[in-house]
Amino acid sequence: MKKLFTLTLLLFFIGLSAEAQIFTIGPKFGISNTTLSISENTENYKSGDTRYSYHGGLFARVKITGFYIQPELYFNAVRGEYIDADPNKPISEQSVKFDQNKIDMPVLFGWKMGPFRINAGPVASFNLDDLEDFDNASVNEYKSAVFAYQAGIGLDVSKLIIDLRYEGNLSKQAVLGSNTDVKVNQIMLSLGYKLL
Repeated sequence: MKKLFTLTLLLFFIGLSAEAQIFTIGPKFGISNTTLSISENTENYKSGDTRYSYHGGLFARVKITGFYIQPELYFNAVRGEYIDADPNKPISEQSVKFDQNKIDMPVLFGWKMGPFRINAGPVASFNLDDLEDFDNASVNEYKSAVFAYQAGIGLDVSKLIIDLRYEGNLSKQAVLGSNTDVKVNQIMLSLGYKLL
């Protein structure tokens, strides 16, 4: 009876260990480097300087024979800048901040080789701001949701995960003036912790 109980406990803990290797969940936080991509009417509007911001939320990972799926949900405080080259404006007012807050939901598909990972996938972004939140008159249209993509590399060190990714919009985020499309591009560095 004692051997049966010990064997049952051993199988139970082996099962838990195998399950922990298949499924992981935890928090992640990081910094972002944001640039705006400006198209059309580039004589009046240009991309400004790169600005830094932050993001934070949760990730989960499900491993399937060397590959994995990693859905995430996080708050992303985007800080961008563009140049309104209107000759009637003083130079000090031509640099305009394009700040937005959004919820990002990427679903990444990846391949793990030892501690190293590569991944890519689509992102659904839901903006928490609307057109009235922009103080300047140049923003004439602002999307409440956009689709984007992410691609990058990662490293797992014990319970820590480190990710470096590029994110680019597939659809326009906003319109400046009458016909200038704005897309948001980010380089994102994040650190996460595996709770399971």
